[in-house]
Amino acid sequence: MRVAAPELGATNLASLRIIIAALTLSPLLYLTATKFSKQKSIKPFIKPIIFVGIGNSVLPFMLFGYAAMNIDAGLSSIINGVTPLWGAVFSFIILSVTLSKSAWFGLFVGFAGVVVLSSHKLTHGVNAEVFAILAVVTATCLYGISANYSKRFLQGVPPLLVASSTMACSAIIMLPVLLSSSLEWSSVSSNAWLAITCLGVFSTGIAYVLFYRLIENTGPTKAMMVTYLIPIFGVVFGNVFLDEQLFINMLFGGLLILLGVMLTTGLIKPRK
Repeated sequence: MRVAAPELGATNLASLRIIIAALTLSPLLYLTATKFSKQKSIKPFIKPIIFVGIGNSVLPFMLFGYAAMNIDAGLSSIINGVTPLWGAVFSFIILSVTLSKSAWFGLFVGFAGVVVLSSHKLTHGVNAEVFAILAVVTATCLYGISANYSKRFLQGVPPLLVASSTMACSAIIMLPVLLSSSLEWSSVSSNAWLAITCLGVFSTGIAYVLFYRLIENTGPTKAMMVTYLIPIFGVVFGNVFLDEQLFINMLFGGLLILLGVMLTTGLIKPRK
């Protein structure tokens, strides 16, 4: 995203990422939809699938694209670690799941971590970097809404069908947006094309298959534990490949987010 976004822009980046991912997942969509349609009608699930596609792909990918143009990949990936916190918040709102006192405290600690993490950017006042940080927080919020909405309204739909069908719906939405773009495509470098292709095929298409298979086999709570690894890889790869600078507050903020997530998701429980 950091390589491709400056050349493509946030909207074109999101459009291409979604369309490439949808093409990657199209054989899976055909197989799962054919099998599912023999057992049940898919019509009652079309509106929820479209909603999840918009909330889990279209809007977050645009927000992450905007963030990639303004802040480091490492910083963005650490903020992405608050996704399980939003998952807990909206499980309370949408699914009426009761949160313990330690879970509520974990929410406070996690979001305080975002402030600590972003403190070296906030000292310059409200600017594009601050809006980029808010964009990532908003994207993670949308992930939390979509995950819980999917759990409530897409019960009985195989996870792999959810992954492929939501991406297909997102691609249909974004195709006219891409076609109406005024970008000079001939000016886009080969590095940017390679980056967006890898992002669409591997980091979105194949990653969705792996993640939804993980949900199917281990359950959503354990599957979301992979979120803890994203900041580590984001910071390391950002430093190694993009020469991104590391700040001490990023370490403390990241640890606070991790602690908050562990409290909220019940990995750390108070002794009785």
